[in-house]
Amino acid sequence: GHFASKFCGLRQARKESMKSALSMALALALVFVPMSAVSNETEKPETTQVQTAPVIVKSLTDYPGRAREVTETQKAEIRAVLERLDGNTKFICTGARVADNPYRMNLAVRMRAKLVCEYAKSLRPDLSYWYQTKVTKHQSFNGRVIVVSK
Repeated sequence: GHFASKFCGLRQARKESMKSALSMALALALVFVPMSAVSNETEKPETTQVQTAPVIVKSLTDYPGRAREVTETQKAEIRAVLERLDGNTKFICTGARVADNPYRMNLAVRMRAKLVCEYAKSLRPDLSYWYQTKVTKHQSFNGRVIVVSK
């Protein structure tokens, strides 16, 4: 009889494409969140209780004009992020701005980030909060607040 070689299909090159990692959301590049992309699906019940909190990144809707106050839309987005937390302890509000912004724009963006954190803190005072500004090359993020929880 003829024996079909069964060994052909065994050597499958498992290439983890770097492209998907590189084409991750721009927001991630902005706030430098170390992502734990590797999830091992191993049958070890003792490791299941060491649950790491999910890293949640959300770029809030843009502000109307020069507004600094948190809008109702953004409040809903912040509440949605808070509802997804699972063991998270940190809440970081990052105001994004492009490098050539005037100084007062930097202040405005910082104030926006601060107010976002203050609103979130009013709902979940148990988390630790901090706010910051970061320079971005992406015009679409200019003036926006990105929230990260981990």
